[in-house]
Amino acid sequence: MKKRTKTLPAIIVGAAILIGGIWGINESRYPDVPAFDDHFTRKFLNKGEKVANGFYEFKSKTGQYTMWFPEEYQVLHKNREDYAVNNDSYESWWAVYSEEVEGKTQANYIKTEFLTSNPADESIHVEALFKGRFELSAPNKIETSQTRIYY
Repeated sequence: MKKRTKTLPAIIVGAAILIGGIWGINESRYPDVPAFDDHFTRKFLNKGEKVANGFYEFKSKTGQYTMWFPEEYQVLHKNREDYAVNNDSYESWWAVYSEEVEGKTQANYIKTEFLTSNPADESIHVEALFKGRFELSAPNKIETSQTRIYY
């Protein structure tokens, strides 16, 4: 009986050390930046693809786009409306970064929405957005075979 009582704690301690060692090695493989501190955000980021100083490659869960993601931001995911995805046609998310400015905490946000759309309807929505927000009725457009950018 005494042998069993000593063996069980030894097995538990050994397993805990092994699991802790594996976890530590796995965590050390990620860059030491806030984006990789959040387990949800790191699912989108390619740890080996630092595309520019302060940015990592972000790959959408829809597989439809990649972008540069700032290393100090984290994708929000606590509420249902923070991150939403619908197959490969829709994805919406918020990312936040908090910093101290003149003794006050300032939150900086990125709001991204991806939606596959009908190009015929697109001009109506874009024109309304630019007119409502910027009082500009005819935005400029850069277009390639796969992308349209309005500015």
